[in-house]
Amino acid sequence: MGYSRKWKPSKAKVAEYASKMNSIDEFCKLNDIHQSSSSDSYYFTIDGVDYRVSNHTVDSSNRKAYNSMGEQVRSLYHPGGECENVVYITAGKTRIIEIYNDLKNGYELDRRGNRK
Repeated sequence: MGYSRKWKPSKAKVAEYASKMNSIDEFCKLNDIHQSSSSDSYYFTIDGVDYRVSNHTVDSSNRKAYNSMGEQVRSLYHPGGECENVVYITAGKTRIIEIYNDLKNGYELDRRGNRK
């Protein structure tokens, strides 16, 4: 049987990632961007338009609220599904600054947060 070692990031990479997460949190505070309790969904308004940036879709969130028997096991995040007056973007936390700045600068983004 061979020896295998579990990959572990270097201390420098861990520090770099922690610094990036802290700068994202600071950016969110400065720009009135609200986040979910698990910090995987972000909510903000620009020029009267509401946005949700999350690493998962509303359908995915709601699907996880049920077990295999169809019984609700936790509360629905969005009971009515997607709202008509919210723009939904599926992207990770590390892109929130880029997405927010693109929207603020007037760029139109697709559902994945990329410029059209």
